[in-house]
Amino acid sequence: MFDATSLPRSEGGFIRADRRARVEGVNRVYVAGDAGSFPGPDWMPKQAHMADLQAETAAKNLVAELRGEVPSATFRVELVCIVDSVDTGMLVARTERLNLMLPASPLFHWAKRAFERVYLRRYR
Repeated sequence: MFDATSLPRSEGGFIRADRRARVEGVNRVYVAGDAGSFPGPDWMPKQAHMADLQAETAAKNLVAELRGEVPSATFRVELVCIVDSVDTGMLVARTERLNLMLPASPLFHWAKRAFERVYLRRYR
């Protein structure tokens, strides 16, 4: 997909970026989500939540650059998800300081449904 560009790529073919979501060696170019290869722990997820955090960081840093400021925002690495199995769910959360897995419960299933409804409302 990126073969027609000169953007720096990782061994896996993703666009190489730093913790500020800046593409390495390219001025005012940022990447977020699945397209990027970012420094961090080997368990760093490629999921929508992580892409949101990277996109917010990229936007803040690009605005800073356009204002003549030094981009300084970085994203936190975290995995937060509920593994849903139709009528129950299991919470999994991980950060660079926390590793948590809570057992399956119907409450997590309903919490995930409620979160999805609220989260997706902004995009509809």
